Amino acid sequence: MSTLSRSFAVGAVAVLALPLAATTRAPANSGEDSKTAAQIWADARAAMKHVKSFHVSGSDDQQGTVVSLNLSMSPGRGGGSIQLPGVTMELVLAAGTVYIKADEKSWLKLTGSKSTAALVANRWIDAPVTNSSFSSFGELADSTKFIGGLSSQGKISRLPGTVTWDGRKTVVLVDATGSKLYIADTGAPYMLDIQNKGSGETGSLKFTDFGDAPMPAVPTHAFSLPSS
Repeated sequence: MSTLSRSFAVGAVAVLALPLAATTRAPANSGEDSKTAAQIWADARAAMKHVKSFHVSGSDDQQGTVVSLNLSMSPGRGGGSIQLPGVTMELVLAAGTVYIKADEKSWLKLTGSKSTAALVANRWIDAPVTNSSFSSFGELADSTKFIGGLSSQGKISRLPGTVTWDGRKTVVLVDATGSKLYIADTGAPYMLDIQNKGSGETGSLKFTDFGDAPMPAVPTHAFSLPSS
């Protein structure tokens, strides 16, 4: 349901599109099949914001640029790995601090500086989430901000009835681009899969491990950067 659009700047990933209006409703536990597309969308966003943690994996191809995510996340805490052309990095978010580790080739691709790449290669570096060059990484590993950044393109509708996805009964929302969001029909209406089909963009993100996603350890002896 998101275009998952991201722009890559020096040392940073700007995450996702603008959010729709936030909701504070409690997660619904009744079947979603009897509800409208707008109600299902609100229920799903609320459920994902209330769950303790979850895992996201998959990739997004934006006009030939493939971005892959393998992240566990919770409110203010998360991490895992991110891949894009020429770049592989590890990411951890904890206690208002962003930790990143990548090899020299990846840092050279991100920064364009051989001296910087050599200095930080294969070392954990950390910076406060207030550092403008690293704040977007923090947003990527924070479940509340990640879900808040998911948006639809145009009007949301739904497919009639239910379908089976990975053995689970689901309802399917569709936006104007044809992108689909699979949502659990019974129990908490968690988002299970996003299948993008935008202009020049394809990909899929799968959500799993609701409530018990494993969190990466907080790195020690990291190279610290200033707040801005």
